[in-house]
Amino acid sequence: MQNASKSRLDFTLTRARESLQRRAGFSGSSRRGPRETFNILLALESVDRLLTVREVAELLGKSSSSIYRMAQKGQIPSLTIGGSRCFDPSVLALWLSSKDPSLVTAARRQRSA
Repeated sequence: MQNASKSRLDFTLTRARESLQRRAGFSGSSRRGPRETFNILLALESVDRLLTVREVAELLGKSSSSIYRMAQKGQIPSLTIGGSRCFDPSVLALWLSSKDPSLVTAARRQRSA
């Protein structure tokens, strides 16, 4: 079951990375398919375990050191378990929705579509 969760997260992170690349305009592919909508709240909803610093960094498009720094300063909600920094996806979703309420609206629209 943990393997399925990891592969689902890997797929979600890949979609997030591709979406960020399209928005920034540096996609490596010259072929453009239909516009795929990505919502970070929906991605976090599908994760059923704690996230690592690397996974959160990829999801948010930041470096791992930036995520460590933000967590240490309390700028992003995190847990320290056995000396390792972890992130609860549901808490991250709440934190992001408080930062940008339009994410919630977009997630609702995407769910109903």
